[in-house]
Amino acid sequence: MAQLRQQEDELLKLNVSVLVVTFGSSPLAHAWLEETGVSFPVLLDEERQVYRAYGLERSWLRSWNLRTTWRYVQLMRAGRRWRGVQGDSTQLGGDFIVDTTGIVRLAYRSHDPTDRPPVSALLARLQELATAP
Repeated sequence: MAQLRQQEDELLKLNVSVLVVTFGSSPLAHAWLEETGVSFPVLLDEERQVYRAYGLERSWLRSWNLRTTWRYVQLMRAGRRWRGVQGDSTQLGGDFIVDTTGIVRLAYRSHDPTDRPPVSALLARLQELATAP
């Protein structure tokens, strides 16, 4: 999310709105926003209706593997504070581009918590959509 936040000017040029969806509670969402400095709007999906609608999975094995553990170690070594497990650590996320008519133009469902598309790929897809007839 921090990398996407760094591209806010480019997103504005492309007339893109970013919406963060979380299943966490309001206090957890506020703490995350404060910690990350993200200014994108947040939708609380405590019943996970959006997660189900977009086909996002839950997996203990894929959430707690060596790759994920190593990523947490890297983040803590870089100065991020470990806050413990917040909510359901088995819920997997994703990245989606939805146009103004509601059509999903990109769907990326994460295999594990470290699996996210590069921001450059998201921006490239947004550029394609912006220049399409």
